[in-house]
Amino acid sequence: MKKFALVVAFVLLATVPVSAAEISKVEPATTPLLQQIQGTPPLFKGPHLIPRCSSLAGTSCSSAGATTPCTDVCNNQLSCTCYNVYAPPYYVTVIGHYWYCDQEC
Repeated sequence: MKKFALVVAFVLLATVPVSAAEISKVEPATTPLLQQIQGTPPLFKGPHLIPRCSSLAGTSCSSAGATTPCTDVCNNQLSCTCYNVYAPPYYVTVIGHYWYCDQEC
């Protein structure tokens, strides 16, 4: 029995360097960012949630004329448009850009 256990131990020791050599030949795993750069799509992108129009309306935006999709409480597909907001009294000075959204249900 001792000889059998000794033989098994030597067989196992003999296979470890071979499997370790095989492991070193395996390419390293790529990250999702690296996959996107290389053109391979990631396995899971996650849900793409369209924001509610009510949460966008009146918030600042980047440039006048830009549009973005939004939904209302009835899940209608609407959009918001970025407009210039002018300062009184002469309304010639732009004080910012803000989202104005379509009428909700």
